[in-house]
Parts: sequence; structure tokens; C-alpha cells
Amino acid sequence: MKKIFLALTLSLIMSFGLSAQNAMWIYNSDGTITTYKVAEIDSLNFTANMLEMLMFQNGVSDNLSVKNIDSIVFRPIQDIESSVIYVEFYENTATVLHGIYSEDFVVTVEDANVSIVSNAGIENLQYYLSGQTSDGSFSLESDSDFELILNGVDITSSSKVPLNLAKKVDREIIVANGTTNVLTDNTDSDGKSALNTKGATNISGNGSLTVNANKKHGISSDYDITIDGPTLTINHNAEASKGLKSDSNIIFVDGDITIVSSGTLTMEPLDNGYDPTYCTAIGADGNFEMLGGNLSITLPVSNDAGRGIKVDGNITISDGVINIISHSNGDTYTNSEGNVDSYKSCCIKADGDISILKGDITLEATGSGGKCIDAEGAIYIGNENGETELVMDMKTTGEKFYESGYGENAEYANPKILKAQGDLYVYGGNINVYAENDGGEGLESKSVVYILGGYIIIDTYDDAINGKVSVQIDGGTVYANSRGNDAIDSNGTMTINGGLLVAIGQMTPEGAFDCDQNTFKITGGTVIGVGGHHSTPTSSVCTQRALVYNGITNGTAVRIVNENGDDLMTFQMPTYSGNGGGGGPGGGGWPGGGGPGGGSSISLLFSSANLQQGTITVKQGGTISGGDEFYGYFTGAEYTGGTTSQNVTINGMVTTYGGGGGPF
Repeated sequence: MKKIFLALTLSLIMSFGLSAQNAMWIYNSDGTITTYKVAEIDSLNFTANMLEMLMFQNGVSDNLSVKNIDSIVFRPIQDIESSVIYVEFYENTATVLHGIYSEDFVVTVEDANVSIVSNAGIENLQYYLSGQTSDGSFSLESDSDFELILNGVDITSSSKVPLNLAKKVDREIIVANGTTNVLTDNTDSDGKSALNTKGATNISGNGSLTVNANKKHGISSDYDITIDGPTLTINHNAEASKGLKSDSNIIFVDGDITIVSSGTLTMEPLDNGYDPTYCTAIGADGNFEMLGGNLSITLPVSNDAGRGIKVDGNITISDGVINIISHSNGDTYTNSEGNVDSYKSCCIKADGDISILKGDITLEATGSGGKCIDAEGAIYIGNENGETELVMDMKTTGEKFYESGYGENAEYANPKILKAQGDLYVYGGNINVYAENDGGEGLESKSVVYILGGYIIIDTYDDAINGKVSVQIDGGTVYANSRGNDAIDSNGTMTINGGLLVAIGQMTPEGAFDCDQNTFKITGGTVIGVGGHHSTPTSSVCTQRALVYNGITNGTAVRIVNENGDDLMTFQMPTYSGNGGGGGPGGGGWPGGGGPGGGSSISLLFSSANLQQGTITVKQGGTISGGDEFYGYFTGAEYTGGTTSQNVTINGMVTTYGGGGGPF
């Protein structure tokens, strides 16, 4: 009866209903939809046994099995576009509509699992996905570039990759404006990603896409991934998984990305130890580049040694907003060579260089040994042209932990803010640095630290600035405070050519400036250093005069004037105590605080272009009022009273007054 009814229906429609409805849609029982333009149909017949419908079109016959036809609908011709394929999910089923007539375009639908293999050489096909399924998938293998439009689709799969795009051709994934889309896989998935794409992939559109990855990765590609526009949320919880993974490069142009990395590391057993693999929010074998948009990453405490952004190449942040918080903890393990090693979390890490040129960056590492930024190459902060549209707030609150050795030779994994194996350049920006606990360091380079500009506030427990080869300050406004060590420490030379620098170190044997017995050169700038000792500037290379004044009273207000009574320096000394010191005045950025130390005799190093040959007077114990303050350094302020006054004669380039002080 179905066949007879179908035949009669077709006959009636063909006879009377085609004037306005000139496209035929055939809904097949396998979920696919076949379309024909009526104007191109030469004739339509049935075999004698009514088992097949014979569709003659442009001289070619399509034999359609009647038993596989669920229904036939006639629609306006404009509903058919030969380049568009519609895939709609209905809980446990799916339908596919297309107008492509080629034996090299194969559609397979099993329940709600849709597979399309296109070897027809048709470029720029568009695939629209919509609907919802609690156990389905979409797989596409195309030999030509295509667009995939997520048009309000929600796919959960119990055993397959929810969205699998095979073959290495370019593809555009468009998250349709105003739509909400969800992809969720299962631990039993037959792949390693909830969204797997082999070719170079551009994800665009202004809709939202949520990827819930339970098997392993969230989104992965063998080639570049570019994100431009969508609201993208990725949740991944498998061991050693990545939220966004590329075997090449990742480029973030615009949009909003939120990633929660709840997995943890794995330890692969080797002959002599283990090899760790980390759970990472964004990971690339190539480079990561951010041009704009908003990026938020959370590494929960469950994720030991988690990484926010980790690449084998370079990281370049040209603009945008980044917020990364890591609660991950570090620990020790035995490495592949049988030696004690450690793993630590890091918000941003690169095997190459890291350049942060512009944007609003907030990084926080709360776990043991955690780091904010770590580069095997160089680090560049701010633009060389002096632009200051960069704000960076970086903070560590984790503890250091013991690695190896004993006593004075003990090794620790320390929490650090900015660490570069190569040179570290700061060109500009508004930069706040705070390291709460013992071992916490601020700006560190295993080569040279260059500060050329910026408004930089550093408050750390250990060294605020540390350079293995050299530290050079050419400009900027810098406050460097160490609550337990040297403010600025160089294992080699130290050079100050300009800027305003207030450096607060701890009591003896620590101090504001430490470059051992190496050259300490001052040629410009306003320099104020406070602590127990300082490396003495090297007279033979200095071109700007410096005063090292030993015996400043703890916590006092100091003013230095020249013979004419002109103010050379007005400064409120920090308060040192038996339990701590050097916290310094409060003010912008992270709050000051105490550290170990003690005693009341403090050394002051002061250098300024206004410090000239002649007699100066150092006043202590007065009161400072009014004016502008930068962490204890006042300009345009009133100084009244004073309990002590000492005249000092400035002769050579470096003048030392009082006992103590001198080189380390």
C-alpha cells in the first residue's frame, strides 16, 4: 500500500502542484535527504514491481529504492543550493540534506552518527550542523577546502569523536552568530579530542562554542589553529591533556576564550626514572600569537605542574586581555638520567622567546614553586617605540620546596615572576610584581637584564631584580623592594644610565645593590638605594656623582641639600625591625611588607645629576609634608625639624661617609 500511495501521490503532485513548488526533497530512511530541481527532471517512472523509482534527469537515470523513501516534499527552488549540506540531529537520529549528485560524495547515517566522505573535488562546500543528540557524532573527510557552520548544535558522544574533520585541507569553522553550540566526548571515545581537525583551521563567528573533553584534548589540529571572534569555552580533565592543541601554531585574533584545565601530569616510567608530560590549557609545537580578544585560564590545584600557555617556539602577545591563575603545585621526581629533578607550574612558558608588547595581563601562581613567565630564550616587555599601553600584574604566593643537596649547598625550586634564560628587556608598561614567600624573585635573567622604560613596582622576598651576567637600567620609574635579600643583584656588572630608581634591600649582608667586586657604573638617573651594604660604584667609570652614606637612622626622614639649601633628595626611610624590614612605604601596586633583618644602622646610596662637587648637608629626623611621593622619594615636599645634621664634602665621583658600607 505504501508503494501505491507513494506512486499516486507523486502522480498527483507532478500533475498539479509544480507551478510554485519546483524542488523535490526526498527524505530517506537512512537519515539522508536527496534533492532534485523539478525543471531538470525529464521523467519519473516506477519499475513494474514498484520496487524502484526511476528518476530521469538531464539524460541520466537515478534508481531510487522505494522501501528506503520515508516521504517526499516539494519546496521552492531557492531552498536548494548545490554547495550547501544540512545536517540536523534529533536525539537518536540525524538527517542529511544535500543536492550533490556524485558517486564520490558518500553520506552514511547510523542512528545519530553521520559520516560524509567527499572525494568529488568540489571546493567551498558548506556544512550546516544543528540540533541535539545525546549519542551521536559528525565526521567529514573532504578532499577540498570547506566551511563548517555550527548553527546551534549540541553533540554528545559515548564512543566517538563528536566532531572529526579528517584530511589535511584548509577548513573554516564558523560559530553562527547568536547560537549556542556544545561538543562533549566520553572517556571511551575512539579519538583523542572532542573536536579533531587535521588541516589548518580557522574558527570564526560570533556565537558560542563549549567543548567538554573527557578522553583527552579539547580542540586539536595537525596544523595552524586561528581563532577570530567566537566565545569559546574548553573544559578538559584528562591526564596530560591540552585544552587547545596544535602541532604547528596557534593564533588568537579576537574573541573570548575560557579554559579550565582540571587534569594533571603523567609520569612515564623509564629505565632510570620518569619522564613527565603536563596538562596544559594551550599547547603548540610551534608558536603562539595573540592579537586581541580575551583569554582566561584556570589551573586548579588538582593539576600538578599545570601550564597555562606552553609552546615549543615563541610567544608573542601584541594586544588583548589575559587572566591566568594557577593553583598547581610542584614536586620532585627522578628524571630519565636517574637524577633528582622537579616539576613546577607556569602561567606562560616558551622554549623560545616571549614578547609581551601591549595589553592587560594578570598572572597569579599560588602553588609551590609556581612561576608566572618562563622563557628558555629572551623576554621582551613593552614596545621598543616607547608605547605604554601595557598593564601587567604578576603575583606568586606559593612556597619554595627542597630539591637536593645539604646545608649551604641545598637546592630549592623557587617561585618566580619573570625568568629568562636569555636576555630580559623591559621597554615600557605599567608593571606590578609581587612575590610573597621565601625564594620568590621578581625579574630574573640568566644573561642580562635591561630596563629601558616603564613604571615598574617590584615587591619580592628574594631578589627583586637579578641578572647573571649584568643588570643595566637606562630609564623608567622603578621601585625594587626585597623583603629578605638584595633589591638588585648582578653576578656580573651593574650599570645605571637613567630613570628614577628606588631600591630597598635588607640589612647586612644584604643591600640595595650587589654586583660583588664587579664594575658598578652610574652615568645618569636618580638613584636611591637603602640596605645594610651596597656594592660601591666604580669611580673610574662613573660619570655621575654618587654618595654612600652609612649610619642612617632606622625609619627616619632624610633630606639632603647643597650649599645653597637646594633640595637634592627628600626620602622617608623604611622601618627595619628584628622580625623584618625593608617593607618600605605602601603605595601603588602590591603592598609592602617586612622581612628578616635587624639593627639600626642603615646605608644609603644616592646619585643624581644635581649632586655636584662641594659641601652637602644630610639631615635626619625631620617631618615630610606635601609634595609628590614615589615609594618614600618626595619631590616638591616640605621638610621641617630634624634631630641630626651632617655636612659631607663631595670631591670625587664616589663619596663614602661613615663606617661600614663598601663593597661586598
